[in-house]
Amino acid sequence: MRGPRRGLGAAVAVAILLGALGAGLGACASEGFPPGGPVDNAPPVLVESDPADRSVKAQPDQAIRLVFDEVLDPRQLRRIDDLILVNPDTPDFDISMDDERIVLAPTGAMIDGITYMVTVLPGLADRNGNATTEPRTILFSVGGETRITLSLVRARIVRDSVPAVGARYLLENTETEFAYRMVADSQGQVEMEAVAYGPYVATAWQELSRPEGWQITEEPGARDTFVLGPGRRAHDATYRISVRDTTPPLVEVVETIDSRRIRVEVDDRLVGEAAPPPSEIRLWVGPSTEEVGPEVRPDSIPLDRQRVRSVPVAEVERAGPSSLEVVAAVPLDRDRWHRVELVGVENVDRLAATPAGGLAFRPRYPGPAVWPSEPVPWPEWTPEP
Repeated sequence: MRGPRRGLGAAVAVAILLGALGAGLGACASEGFPPGGPVDNAPPVLVESDPADRSVKAQPDQAIRLVFDEVLDPRQLRRIDDLILVNPDTPDFDISMDDERIVLAPTGAMIDGITYMVTVLPGLADRNGNATTEPRTILFSVGGETRITLSLVRARIVRDSVPAVGARYLLENTETEFAYRMVADSQGQVEMEAVAYGPYVATAWQELSRPEGWQITEEPGARDTFVLGPGRRAHDATYRISVRDTTPPLVEVVETIDSRRIRVEVDDRLVGEAAPPPSEIRLWVGPSTEEVGPEVRPDSIPLDRQRVRSVPVAEVERAGPSSLEVVAAVPLDRDRWHRVELVGVENVDRLAATPAGGLAFRPRYPGPAVWPSEPVPWPEWTPEP
Protein backbone atom coordinates (compact mmCIF):
# COMPACT_ATOMS: atom_id res chain seq x y z
CA MET A 1 0.00 0.00 0.00
CA ARG A 2 1.33 3.41 -0.83
CA GLY A 3 1.76 5.85 2.02
CA PRO A 4 0.00 9.24 2.23
CA ARG A 5 1.12 11.93 -0.14
CA ARG A 6 2.88 14.87 1.41
CA GLY A 7 3.15 18.40 0.10
CA LEU A 8 0.56 20.97 -0.91
CA GLY A 9 -2.46 18.71 -0.36
CA ALA A 10 -1.50 18.03 3.24
CA ALA A 11 -0.95 21.73 3.93
CA VAL A 12 -4.38 22.61 2.57
CA ALA A 13 -5.99 19.90 4.74
CA VAL A 14 -4.28 21.26 7.83
CA ALA A 15 -5.44 24.81 7.02
CA ILE A 16 -9.04 23.64 6.57
CA LEU A 17 -8.93 21.75 9.86
CA LEU A 18 -7.54 24.75 11.77
CA GLY A 19 -10.15 26.98 10.19
CA ALA A 20 -12.95 24.65 11.26
CA LEU A 21 -11.60 24.51 14.81
CA GLY A 22 -11.37 28.29 14.93
CA ALA A 23 -14.94 28.66 13.76
CA GLY A 24 -16.12 26.15 16.31
CA LEU A 25 -14.30 27.89 19.13
CA GLY A 26 -15.68 31.25 18.01
CA ALA A 27 -19.21 29.85 18.06
CA CYS A 28 -18.66 28.51 21.55
CA ALA A 29 -17.42 31.89 22.71
CA SER A 30 -20.43 33.73 21.37
CA GLU A 31 -23.23 31.26 22.13
CA GLY A 32 -22.11 29.40 25.26
CA PHE A 33 -23.35 29.76 28.84
CA PRO A 34 -22.08 32.72 30.89
CA PRO A 35 -19.14 32.16 33.25
CA GLY A 36 -20.10 29.85 36.09
CA GLY A 37 -22.52 27.77 34.03
CA PRO A 38 -26.31 27.98 33.71
CA VAL A 39 -28.39 29.18 36.67
CA ASP A 40 -30.27 26.32 38.36
CA ASN A 41 -33.86 27.33 39.12
CA ALA A 42 -35.42 23.87 38.86
CA PRO A 43 -36.47 21.88 41.94
CA PRO A 44 -35.20 18.31 42.38
CA VAL A 45 -37.13 15.63 40.49
CA LEU A 46 -37.60 12.03 41.65
CA VAL A 47 -36.18 9.95 38.80
CA GLU A 48 -35.90 6.48 40.31
CA SER A 49 -37.11 4.45 43.27
CA ASP A 50 -36.53 1.00 44.71
CA PRO A 51 -39.07 -0.53 45.05
CA ALA A 52 -40.29 0.92 41.77
CA ASP A 53 -43.61 2.70 41.57
CA ARG A 54 -46.51 0.20 41.58
CA SER A 55 -44.24 -2.79 41.95
CA VAL A 56 -45.61 -5.84 43.78
CA LYS A 57 -42.53 -7.73 44.99
CA ALA A 58 -41.12 -5.61 47.81
CA GLN A 59 -39.52 -7.54 50.66
CA PRO A 60 -40.70 -6.81 54.22
CA ASP A 61 -37.21 -5.83 55.43
CA GLN A 62 -35.88 -3.98 52.40
CA ALA A 63 -34.91 -0.32 52.49
CA ILE A 64 -36.73 2.21 50.32
CA ARG A 65 -34.39 4.19 48.06
CA LEU A 66 -35.33 7.43 46.33
CA VAL A 67 -33.03 8.91 43.69
CA PHE A 68 -33.33 12.51 42.49
CA ASP A 69 -31.82 14.25 39.47
CA GLU A 70 -29.51 16.48 41.52
CA VAL A 71 -27.79 16.78 44.89
CA LEU A 72 -30.15 17.61 47.76
CA ASP A 73 -29.54 20.16 50.51
CA PRO A 74 -28.05 18.12 53.39
CA ARG A 75 -29.26 20.68 55.95
CA GLN A 76 -32.78 19.31 55.48
CA LEU A 77 -31.93 16.05 57.19
CA ARG A 78 -32.99 17.37 60.60
CA ARG A 79 -36.54 17.94 59.33
CA ILE A 80 -36.74 15.20 56.71
CA ASP A 81 -39.56 13.49 58.65
CA ASP A 82 -41.75 16.49 57.75
CA LEU A 83 -40.93 16.23 54.04
CA ILE A 84 -41.28 12.50 53.40
CA LEU A 85 -44.26 10.47 54.63
CA VAL A 86 -44.53 6.68 54.64
CA ASN A 87 -48.05 5.25 54.92
CA PRO A 88 -49.16 3.25 56.74
CA ASP A 89 -46.99 4.32 59.68
CA THR A 90 -45.89 0.77 60.68
CA PRO A 91 -42.98 0.19 61.10
CA ASP A 92 -40.88 3.27 61.82
CA PHE A 93 -38.17 4.23 59.33
CA ASP A 94 -34.66 5.62 59.81
CA ILE A 95 -34.05 8.18 57.07
CA SER A 96 -30.62 9.08 55.69
CA MET A 97 -29.50 11.37 52.86
CA ASP A 98 -26.44 11.07 50.61
CA ASP A 99 -26.08 13.59 47.75
CA GLU A 100 -29.03 12.86 45.44
CA ARG A 101 -30.24 9.77 47.33
CA ILE A 102 -32.59 9.32 50.27
CA VAL A 103 -32.76 5.95 52.00
CA LEU A 104 -35.57 4.90 54.34
CA ALA A 105 -34.55 1.85 56.36
CA PRO A 106 -37.38 0.07 58.22
CA THR A 107 -36.74 -0.58 61.91
CA GLY A 108 -38.98 -3.67 61.69
CA ALA A 109 -40.75 -5.69 59.04
CA MET A 110 -43.22 -3.98 56.73
CA ILE A 111 -46.70 -5.54 56.77
CA ASP A 112 -47.11 -8.45 54.39
CA GLY A 113 -49.92 -7.96 51.86
CA ILE A 114 -50.17 -4.20 52.43
CA THR A 115 -49.64 -1.46 49.84
CA TYR A 116 -47.26 1.23 51.05
CA MET A 117 -47.41 4.86 49.95
CA VAL A 118 -44.26 7.04 50.05
CA THR A 119 -44.94 10.74 49.50
CA VAL A 120 -42.38 13.49 48.94
CA LEU A 121 -44.13 16.66 50.11
CA PRO A 122 -43.55 20.17 48.72
CA GLY A 123 -40.48 21.81 50.22
CA LEU A 124 -37.71 19.29 49.48
CA ALA A 125 -34.84 21.45 48.19
CA ASP A 126 -31.63 21.00 46.24
CA ARG A 127 -28.34 22.56 47.35
CA ASN A 128 -29.24 25.80 45.50
CA GLY A 129 -32.44 26.18 47.52
CA ASN A 130 -34.89 25.22 44.75
CA ALA A 131 -37.75 23.37 46.47
CA THR A 132 -40.46 21.08 45.19
CA THR A 133 -43.91 22.65 44.93
CA GLU A 134 -46.05 19.58 44.23
CA PRO A 135 -46.25 16.25 46.10
CA ARG A 136 -44.93 13.08 44.45
CA THR A 137 -46.08 9.62 45.56
CA ILE A 138 -44.92 6.10 44.75
CA LEU A 139 -46.85 2.93 45.64
CA PHE A 140 -45.62 -0.62 46.15
CA SER A 141 -47.01 -3.74 47.79
CA VAL A 142 -45.20 -6.09 50.15
CA GLY A 143 -45.24 -9.86 49.92
CA GLY A 144 -44.62 -11.43 46.53
CA GLU A 145 -47.46 -11.03 44.06
CA THR A 146 -49.88 -9.04 46.24
CA ARG A 147 -51.64 -6.47 44.06
CA ILE A 148 -51.84 -2.74 44.70
CA THR A 149 -54.94 -2.12 46.84
CA LEU A 150 -57.71 -0.46 44.83
CA SER A 151 -59.00 2.33 47.06
CA LEU A 152 -59.09 6.12 47.12
CA VAL A 153 -59.71 8.56 50.00
CA ARG A 154 -60.28 12.24 49.23
CA ALA A 155 -60.77 14.97 51.80
CA ARG A 156 -61.41 18.70 51.57
CA ILE A 157 -60.47 20.63 54.70
CA VAL A 158 -61.74 24.18 55.24
CA ARG A 159 -61.46 26.67 58.06
CA ASP A 160 -64.20 29.29 58.13
CA SER A 161 -65.05 28.33 54.50
CA VAL A 162 -61.43 29.02 53.40
CA PRO A 163 -59.15 26.13 52.30
CA ALA A 164 -57.03 25.05 55.26
CA VAL A 165 -53.62 25.02 53.59
CA GLY A 166 -51.23 22.63 55.33
CA ALA A 167 -53.95 21.08 57.49
CA ARG A 168 -53.23 17.60 58.88
CA TYR A 169 -55.33 14.57 58.03
CA LEU A 170 -55.19 11.29 59.94
CA LEU A 171 -56.79 7.92 59.18
CA GLU A 172 -56.71 5.44 62.06
CA ASN A 173 -57.61 1.81 61.37
CA THR A 174 -59.67 0.69 64.35
CA GLU A 175 -58.86 -3.00 63.78
CA THR A 176 -55.12 -3.01 63.11
CA GLU A 177 -54.27 0.34 64.85
CA PHE A 178 -51.91 1.46 62.08
CA ALA A 179 -52.52 4.88 60.59
CA TYR A 180 -52.16 7.01 57.47
CA ARG A 181 -51.11 10.66 57.64
CA MET A 182 -51.20 13.40 55.01
CA VAL A 183 -50.93 17.19 54.66
CA ALA A 184 -53.48 19.28 52.73
CA ASP A 185 -52.28 21.07 49.60
CA SER A 186 -52.74 24.73 48.61
CA GLN A 187 -56.45 24.04 47.98
CA GLY A 188 -56.97 22.37 51.36
CA GLN A 189 -57.29 18.98 49.65
CA VAL A 190 -55.92 15.56 50.50
CA GLU A 191 -55.82 12.49 48.28
CA MET A 192 -54.58 9.05 49.37
CA GLU A 193 -54.56 6.05 47.10
CA ALA A 194 -54.27 2.35 48.03
CA VAL A 195 -55.43 2.69 51.66
CA ALA A 196 -55.86 -0.81 53.12
CA TYR A 197 -59.40 -2.11 53.48
CA GLY A 198 -60.94 -1.84 56.93
CA PRO A 199 -62.80 0.49 59.34
CA TYR A 200 -61.36 3.98 59.89
CA VAL A 201 -61.72 7.06 62.04
CA ALA A 202 -60.67 10.19 60.09
CA THR A 203 -59.63 13.43 61.80
CA ALA A 204 -58.68 16.80 60.32
CA TRP A 205 -56.96 19.64 62.18
CA GLN A 206 -54.53 22.49 61.69
CA GLU A 207 -51.31 23.17 63.54
CA LEU A 208 -50.49 26.86 63.87
CA SER A 209 -47.22 28.42 65.00
CA ARG A 210 -48.83 30.73 67.50
CA PRO A 211 -48.11 31.50 71.15
CA GLU A 212 -48.48 28.69 73.65
CA GLY A 213 -52.10 28.35 74.65
CA TRP A 214 -53.74 28.13 71.23
CA GLN A 215 -55.93 25.07 70.98
CA ILE A 216 -57.52 23.16 68.15
CA THR A 217 -61.28 22.78 68.38
CA GLU A 218 -63.49 20.65 66.20
CA GLU A 219 -66.76 21.63 64.60
CA PRO A 220 -69.20 18.96 63.35
CA GLY A 221 -67.55 17.34 60.37
CA ALA A 222 -63.95 17.58 61.60
CA ARG A 223 -64.09 13.84 62.29
CA ASP A 224 -65.97 10.96 60.69
CA THR A 225 -65.92 7.17 60.42
CA PHE A 226 -66.12 4.92 57.39
CA VAL A 227 -65.24 1.46 56.08
CA LEU A 228 -63.23 0.66 52.95
CA GLY A 229 -63.64 -2.67 51.19
CA PRO A 230 -64.37 -4.36 47.84
CA GLY A 231 -67.91 -2.97 47.96
CA ARG A 232 -66.84 0.56 48.87
CA ARG A 233 -63.41 1.44 47.59
CA ALA A 234 -63.67 5.24 47.80
CA HIS A 235 -64.45 7.80 50.48
CA ASP A 236 -64.92 11.54 49.92
CA ALA A 237 -65.64 14.03 52.71
CA THR A 238 -65.39 17.70 53.69
CA TYR A 239 -64.05 18.63 57.12
CA ARG A 240 -64.77 22.01 58.69
CA ILE A 241 -62.32 23.01 61.38
CA SER A 242 -61.90 26.08 63.57
CA VAL A 243 -59.24 27.42 65.90
CA ARG A 244 -60.14 28.92 69.25
CA ASP A 245 -57.80 31.45 70.83
CA THR A 246 -57.05 30.83 74.51
CA THR A 247 -54.39 33.54 74.95
CA PRO A 248 -54.92 37.28 75.52
CA PRO A 249 -53.47 39.81 73.04
CA LEU A 250 -49.67 39.89 72.97
CA VAL A 251 -47.63 42.85 71.70
CA GLU A 252 -45.56 41.67 68.72
CA VAL A 253 -44.15 44.85 67.14
CA VAL A 254 -43.57 48.42 68.32
CA GLU A 255 -42.70 51.05 65.68
CA THR A 256 -41.70 54.61 66.66
CA ILE A 257 -43.40 57.12 64.36
CA ASP A 258 -42.04 60.30 66.00
CA SER A 259 -40.75 61.34 69.39
CA ARG A 260 -44.11 60.86 71.11
CA ARG A 261 -46.08 58.49 68.87
CA ILE A 262 -45.66 54.72 68.59
CA ARG A 263 -47.52 52.11 66.59
CA VAL A 264 -48.32 48.92 68.52
CA GLU A 265 -49.11 45.66 66.67
CA VAL A 266 -50.68 42.75 68.58
CA ASP A 267 -50.91 39.09 67.58
CA ASP A 268 -54.66 38.96 66.86
CA ARG A 269 -57.67 41.13 66.06
CA LEU A 270 -59.00 43.47 68.71
CA VAL A 271 -62.66 43.69 69.58
CA GLY A 272 -64.77 46.39 67.95
CA GLU A 273 -63.46 49.43 66.07
CA ALA A 274 -63.00 52.00 68.82
CA ALA A 275 -59.66 52.69 70.48
CA PRO A 276 -59.22 51.73 74.13
CA PRO A 277 -58.89 54.54 76.68
CA PRO A 278 -55.38 55.80 77.60
CA SER A 279 -55.81 54.20 81.03
CA GLU A 280 -55.50 50.75 79.39
CA ILE A 281 -52.07 51.53 77.93
CA ARG A 282 -48.96 51.59 80.09
CA LEU A 283 -45.66 53.09 78.96
CA TRP A 284 -42.48 52.63 80.94
CA VAL A 285 -38.97 54.05 80.80
CA GLY A 286 -36.34 51.35 81.22
CA PRO A 287 -32.55 51.18 81.46
CA SER A 288 -30.21 53.22 79.29
CA THR A 289 -28.55 51.62 76.28
CA GLU A 290 -25.22 52.28 77.98
CA GLU A 291 -26.30 50.10 80.93
CA VAL A 292 -27.47 47.06 78.94
CA GLY A 293 -25.89 47.61 75.51
CA PRO A 294 -27.48 48.77 72.24
CA GLU A 295 -28.01 45.33 70.71
CA VAL A 296 -29.31 43.40 73.70
CA ARG A 297 -32.37 41.19 73.15
CA PRO A 298 -35.42 42.88 74.72
CA ASP A 299 -36.62 39.69 76.42
CA SER A 300 -33.27 39.34 78.18
CA ILE A 301 -33.80 42.55 80.19
CA PRO A 302 -35.32 41.71 83.60
CA LEU A 303 -38.92 42.91 83.90
CA ASP A 304 -38.25 45.11 86.93
CA ARG A 305 -35.53 46.94 84.98
CA GLN A 306 -37.92 47.57 82.08
CA ARG A 307 -40.20 49.48 84.49
CA VAL A 308 -37.91 52.13 85.96
CA ARG A 309 -40.47 54.96 85.57
CA SER A 310 -43.92 55.26 84.02
CA VAL A 311 -44.74 57.62 81.14
CA PRO A 312 -48.18 59.30 80.92
CA VAL A 313 -50.26 58.45 77.83
CA ALA A 314 -52.09 61.38 76.25
CA GLU A 315 -54.08 59.66 73.50
CA VAL A 316 -54.79 56.31 71.85
CA GLU A 317 -56.04 55.81 68.28
CA ARG A 318 -57.12 52.70 66.40
CA ALA A 319 -54.74 52.07 63.46
CA GLY A 320 -56.13 48.77 62.16
CA PRO A 321 -57.80 45.49 63.19
CA SER A 322 -54.79 44.53 65.31
CA SER A 323 -52.89 47.79 65.76
CA LEU A 324 -53.00 50.97 67.86
CA GLU A 325 -51.24 54.33 67.76
CA VAL A 326 -50.25 55.49 71.23
CA VAL A 327 -49.33 59.12 71.89
CA ALA A 328 -47.08 59.73 74.89
CA ALA A 329 -47.50 62.96 76.85
CA VAL A 330 -43.72 63.55 76.72
CA PRO A 331 -41.00 62.60 74.22
CA LEU A 332 -39.44 59.18 74.42
CA ASP A 333 -35.71 59.08 75.14
CA ARG A 334 -33.68 57.57 72.29
CA ASP A 335 -30.95 56.56 74.72
CA ARG A 336 -33.16 54.42 76.93
CA TRP A 337 -35.16 51.23 76.53
CA HIS A 338 -38.93 51.52 76.96
CA ARG A 339 -41.79 49.06 77.49
CA VAL A 340 -45.41 49.17 76.36
CA GLU A 341 -48.19 47.10 77.95
CA LEU A 342 -51.90 46.69 77.25
CA VAL A 343 -54.06 46.16 80.32
CA GLY A 344 -57.70 45.17 79.75
CA VAL A 345 -57.63 45.58 75.96
CA GLU A 346 -59.73 42.72 74.54
CA ASN A 347 -59.37 40.63 71.39
CA VAL A 348 -62.31 39.38 69.33
CA ASP A 349 -62.62 36.36 71.65
CA ARG A 350 -63.07 38.74 74.61
CA LEU A 351 -59.76 37.81 76.19
CA ALA A 352 -58.19 40.79 77.98
CA ALA A 353 -54.52 41.72 77.62
CA THR A 354 -52.30 41.58 80.69
CA PRO A 355 -49.02 43.36 81.54
CA ALA A 356 -47.14 40.11 80.87
CA GLY A 357 -47.97 40.45 77.15
CA GLY A 358 -46.04 43.71 76.83
CA LEU A 359 -42.84 44.32 74.87
CA ALA A 360 -39.59 46.25 75.41
CA PHE A 361 -38.37 48.51 72.58
CA ARG A 362 -35.90 51.27 71.72
CA PRO A 363 -37.35 54.50 70.25
CA ARG A 364 -35.90 55.13 66.80
CA TYR A 365 -37.51 58.24 65.37
CA PRO A 366 -36.34 60.95 62.93
CA GLY A 367 -36.09 64.61 63.92
CA PRO A 368 -35.90 66.27 67.32
CA ALA A 369 -37.85 65.45 70.46
CA VAL A 370 -41.07 67.50 70.54
CA TRP A 371 -42.44 68.50 73.92
CA PRO A 372 -46.11 69.36 74.56
CA SER A 373 -47.06 73.02 74.96
CA GLU A 374 -48.57 72.44 78.41
CA PRO A 375 -46.85 70.87 81.42
CA VAL A 376 -47.74 67.24 81.94
CA PRO A 377 -48.42 65.84 85.41
CA TRP A 378 -46.44 62.64 85.93
CA PRO A 379 -48.38 59.72 87.35
CA GLU A 380 -47.39 58.25 90.64
CA TRP A 381 -45.30 55.11 90.17
CA THR A 382 -46.45 51.96 91.89
CA PRO A 383 -44.49 48.74 91.61
CA GLU A 384 -46.09 45.84 89.74
CA PRO A 385 -47.08 42.84 91.87
